[in-house]
Amino acid sequence: MGKQKQQVISRFFAPKEALTSTPPSKKLKSCSSSPSPGNAEKTLISAKTVANSSKPIVSSKAIATPPKTLISPAKSDSKSSLPAFNPSLHRKFLEKLLNPPSSNRTLSNHKLASNDQKFTPLEQQVLSLKSQYPDVLLMVEVGYKFRFFGEDAETAARALGIYCHQDHNFMTASIPSFRLHVHVRRLVGLGFKVGVVKQTETAAIKAHGSNKVGPFSRGLSALYTKATIEAAGDLGGELGDACYNSSNYVMCVVEKSELGFVEEGFDTRIGILAVEISTGDVIFGEFKDGVMRAQLEAVLLSVGPAELLLGSPLSAQTEKILLGYAGPTSNVRVERASRECFNDGGALAEVMSLYEKLVEDGSTVKQCEQKEDIKPNEKLSLGVEGIMAMPELPVQALALVLRYLKQFELERILCLATFRPLSSSIEMTLSSNILQQLEVLRNNSDGSEIGSLIKLMDNTLTAFGSRLLKHWLTHPLRDRISILARLDAVSEIADSIRVGEGAHNAADNESTDCGAKVVRVELYNLLSSVLTTLGRSPDVQRGIARIFHRTATPKEFIAVIHALLCASKQLQRLDLGEESNEGPTSPRSDLLRRLILTASSLKVTSHAAKLLSALNKDAADLGDINNLFIASNDKFQEVARGCTAVQAAEEKLDALIGQYRKILGIRNLEFLSVSGSTHLIENYVRPVFLEENEPAQIQIQSGRHPVLESILQESFVPNDTNLHVEREYCQIVTGPNMGGKSCYIRQVALIAIMAQVGSFVPASSARLHVLDAIYTRMGASDSIQHGSSTFFEELSETSSILHSCSSRSLVIIDELGRGTSTHDGVAIAYATLHYLLKEKKCLVLFVTHYPKIIDIKYKFPGSVGPYHVSYLTTKTTENGENTGHGNVTFLYKVVPGGTDKSFGLNVAGLAQLPASCIARAAVMAAKLESDVCSRLKNRLSGNIQRVSVIDHSPFDEHGVREKEYLEVFSLLWNSLLDSDPSNCLHSLKDIQKHALEIFSSENGQ
Repeated sequence: MGKQKQQVISRFFAPKEALTSTPPSKKLKSCSSSPSPGNAEKTLISAKTVANSSKPIVSSKAIATPPKTLISPAKSDSKSSLPAFNPSLHRKFLEKLLNPPSSNRTLSNHKLASNDQKFTPLEQQVLSLKSQYPDVLLMVEVGYKFRFFGEDAETAARALGIYCHQDHNFMTASIPSFRLHVHVRRLVGLGFKVGVVKQTETAAIKAHGSNKVGPFSRGLSALYTKATIEAAGDLGGELGDACYNSSNYVMCVVEKSELGFVEEGFDTRIGILAVEISTGDVIFGEFKDGVMRAQLEAVLLSVGPAELLLGSPLSAQTEKILLGYAGPTSNVRVERASRECFNDGGALAEVMSLYEKLVEDGSTVKQCEQKEDIKPNEKLSLGVEGIMAMPELPVQALALVLRYLKQFELERILCLATFRPLSSSIEMTLSSNILQQLEVLRNNSDGSEIGSLIKLMDNTLTAFGSRLLKHWLTHPLRDRISILARLDAVSEIADSIRVGEGAHNAADNESTDCGAKVVRVELYNLLSSVLTTLGRSPDVQRGIARIFHRTATPKEFIAVIHALLCASKQLQRLDLGEESNEGPTSPRSDLLRRLILTASSLKVTSHAAKLLSALNKDAADLGDINNLFIASNDKFQEVARGCTAVQAAEEKLDALIGQYRKILGIRNLEFLSVSGSTHLIENYVRPVFLEENEPAQIQIQSGRHPVLESILQESFVPNDTNLHVEREYCQIVTGPNMGGKSCYIRQVALIAIMAQVGSFVPASSARLHVLDAIYTRMGASDSIQHGSSTFFEELSETSSILHSCSSRSLVIIDELGRGTSTHDGVAIAYATLHYLLKEKKCLVLFVTHYPKIIDIKYKFPGSVGPYHVSYLTTKTTENGENTGHGNVTFLYKVVPGGTDKSFGLNVAGLAQLPASCIARAAVMAAKLESDVCSRLKNRLSGNIQRVSVIDHSPFDEHGVREKEYLEVFSLLWNSLLDSDPSNCLHSLKDIQKHALEIFSSENGQ
């Protein structure tokens, strides 16, 4: 099966249709899989569909073919037997052939139907439902199947690979009812908004009701999208399916120009609010963004919303970024919502009205009483105060999200959810450039997680742990106390694992520290047991949210509560006191200790045990609602009375069935009811974070790229990094193409991120200061949709870095200035580095192919160090002559000193450019190098000839300076006599270095 193609059919991007209808005889059949753009009033269903060519869809173009005329063989040659040609009849035949009758229609153009068009009762019902829910892909229950109609059928056929055919007036496709939850999840995963329409009456009710003749009554029973499906119920699927382990935020974006209105081409203020309905997590924020909308792009990549709610009006630049994120391959659904009614505080009033209703809702108040021992009114007032303190734009986004969630009956989650700001003083928000260029969440080759940092680090056993790790990676800590607390917890777990595994492998070994080892082994065994229990349990976090929304099934409810109870009881085996940490198995880490105390509290275990004691697990597994509750003298008396009444009614029916069989003469008459193990990375060390009053620095010994090391294993070459703001705080890295420069600077950034996340890092040792931000400028890419070139993108990113970085930041710039002419590129790269060193004085890694940049070290002596990635070269000859480009062996070791060799011709050979092309390039490179050397020779030769007398007075005392100067001029003259341009150029550079040392030592005296 070939790869599925994707196309956007959003109602937001589709061309506007003409309002005038075309006569049926002048248009193609409307239920075609490729409708004519002339058809009016189309109802496009959702933002995305997947085309699947593996299973063809039966076309609805039923071309009328003329009846065959049987011609006798005896008369086949007779021209008189054929009727005369009639142009008018021929024209009518062609019209009938090319434009068949318009009796077959899709749902999108049913309004164009003629008055004599007859729809079946079911089709009329579907048309009515479609007019109420035009943007929903409807699955209509018909008997034992769920059917799609019209364009919905064609869309579902492409997406699901099912058969689509003509039935009466519309195209139709169907799925069996027992596969409903499977196909709903597939459609929702592709970005559709899916509605399930079920029969609201059975055959028995219909036979004895007022609707005896008409079709079964039907209504929309459930509505699903990617962001709401995990909180919704009545699907029959398993909680925490693998494909839904990631976060599924619905994010609303609103905008207001700095001028007070949405204006193109200006800076703007953007407000966002993102809700993870299945977990209760709410993110809000308001920020100022530039024309390129770089911060908005960073938010999109960090949050990763599954649905976008566009608060109109939006500027063209903002809309381009949002629609670019929700591209054809993203399966992100887009919906628009107007906020024009939110003027003069209308948004805040609408949000407050919801909270007032919740105060009146007794069920919600009771749930508030169970939370943190705060009275319900106080709990709600705290939420109101928090919303009152929110900026204006996030409040508008909150109101739009509330409106959106009302159609799913999920708006209650916002009232008891955890609101957290987009940016925090203790967290670092990584920019979109860092997430993309360092491949934190996705690789840059195919966009998958394979080869990314999160794929390497995510060895979590639970779905909620994986989601939390993603948040940690995109928001590293920048508070030293918080980082150390997390590292203490990680260190203790790692130590217990190491000791526990060692105890299992060498049980007979004795040690003087036997007691400490017993403690660590006990902690290891308990933590492993708890993690294994949670790993085998359903998604507890989402399960709690489903319980809150009252959409969890009894089986899910018991599974979640049972998992919490088991984990809590196991953690209670650790000897933890409420005030002190005395005990044989008490963790040393305060953070780990607090988490264990919370999870193992008596309140948790008592409530969980009480709930489980009242429920029948076997009945829940079988779906037996009647026997689900275990009634007793003081609990569920109403349930017990109801069960007794049901049993009495069943006994009465059983007594009557015999009589009915005799009366009706039906012998078979029956009554029908109406209704893992933990992962430890070896050779990783705990980073050491310096005090706040110490100068900013990064000291890494034998650092390694975490992702590449996992691939290359022992073949990876480690490198040291030493940056200190009071000594050398800038490294200028040069070297050949493909030599490992980008790998080196990326590994430094990734090690810093991992360290501030609270993870161990791939190095032999790491001492760092807490960074307030990390900035990168790597790679080359343009933005055609924004009308910006590659070079403009480079400078825009560089400008953002220069305005945002501080002395506590790490700035990494890779090959700035290559998108323009050599002189302009060198000048801009030099000026940028000069600004960073003088104005910002931040830690800098600067990769360049311009040797001239290295001269900046003389402007900042001791602060800038030139480095290069080492290599070995061997010259190749043909017919006894040097070819100009030899073989290069990369050593991948960063060593002091600069180099001007890039070996571009060797890369051309690896890229398999034609041999003649490479040979021509070698000739041109030699010629250009020779021209440069000739100009330098001529200029220096003239200078030497003008030197006729040397003032010996400063050197008469010892004669040392005179000897050094004469040696420099002698070497200079010999280099000019060298016929090899390459050797001449290297000699001149050595002479220049020697002369500068003389001058610097003279100035020092």
